[in-house]
Amino acid sequence: MNGVKRTFRLVLCCLIAYGARNASGQDNFMVPAGPPGSEETRMKTLNEIEPRSVVTNLPFAITNSGCYYLTKSLQGKNFADGITISTNEVKLDLNGYSMNGTTGSYSAIKVVGPCENISIRNGVIRRWGNFAVDAASASDVVVQEIKVFNCGWGGIYVGPNSRIDTCSLFGNGFNDPPPTEPPSDDAIQAGSFATITECKIRGNRGAGIHTYMHSKIIGCTSVGSKNADGIRTEDYCTVRDCVSSQNKSHGIRVASQCRVIGNTCGENGTNATPPDYVGGISVEGMNNYVANNSIAGNHVGLRLFGSGNLIVHNTACKNIAMDFWWPPGPQSNFVGQISTMTQGSQFSTNNAWGNFSFRSQ
Repeated sequence: MNGVKRTFRLVLCCLIAYGARNASGQDNFMVPAGPPGSEETRMKTLNEIEPRSVVTNLPFAITNSGCYYLTKSLQGKNFADGITISTNEVKLDLNGYSMNGTTGSYSAIKVVGPCENISIRNGVIRRWGNFAVDAASASDVVVQEIKVFNCGWGGIYVGPNSRIDTCSLFGNGFNDPPPTEPPSDDAIQAGSFATITECKIRGNRGAGIHTYMHSKIIGCTSVGSKNADGIRTEDYCTVRDCVSSQNKSHGIRVASQCRVIGNTCGENGTNATPPDYVGGISVEGMNNYVANNSIAGNHVGLRLFGSGNLIVHNTACKNIAMDFWWPPGPQSNFVGQISTMTQGSQFSTNNAWGNFSFRSQ
């Protein structure tokens, strides 16, 4: 009984203290901030917090900046793009749904003109006649978590300063564009200053990833390009921690002033014949740094042209023609000592910067 009284007195004291605080006008959260029905008392809707518009059907034109989203999977039509974007500052969320094309459709998402700051994310795009995302004329484009299947001309094309993350592309680029269109068929093609990370690419006709100057490709997998390189870059690019295998041409091909570090390249160009040496890694320019790569089962392991290149600490195994190849004659490259091991022998160097070539079972 005494415990009940003590509890009652404690509650009463709290109420008195709260009433006194209320009377002083401090922290009165129980009383509305304004009169009933005023702006201060009304909760904001989701559309007021982040105004968004629903994409209800295809074709659909986005001409105003803002956020757009899908609420269901949508079907494209012949002789039309799916969603066209002709303004800056657009965020398009497929919301996990799919955009399905037809044989005679154009591109699923097409950016018209030199727009910028476009974001496209979270959905599936399949069987469009041209591209999944045609934003080559736009800059500062972000494409995230998009899966692309069987689009006719190519997969995701973006302009400079763009970013492509965690996208997957399968079986694209097998329709030839008409002569009036520029050639295409790459799974991913990005302009200069691009960053491409953690993408998975398999069984496309053109290059798995093709970037231009000052770009980074990190943690991607490119397998089975039918007619081109797995990964191809221009100058001043970085290719790091990628897997490129079973491609018709080179696994990784770089131009000048690039870094190629920690990649795995296997079974690329296996049908090539001399003098058309095709490499797991092909270095075709100047002043590149190539290190810590694993290169196995290609036509040629590492193919080296140009000058001023530094080639160190790579491991090459069971490449068909040879593990390391460069044209005969004087070379102005630095290739770390190549230590060769055949079955039953041992490596003949303790040089940590050496390259290793072996045939051991």
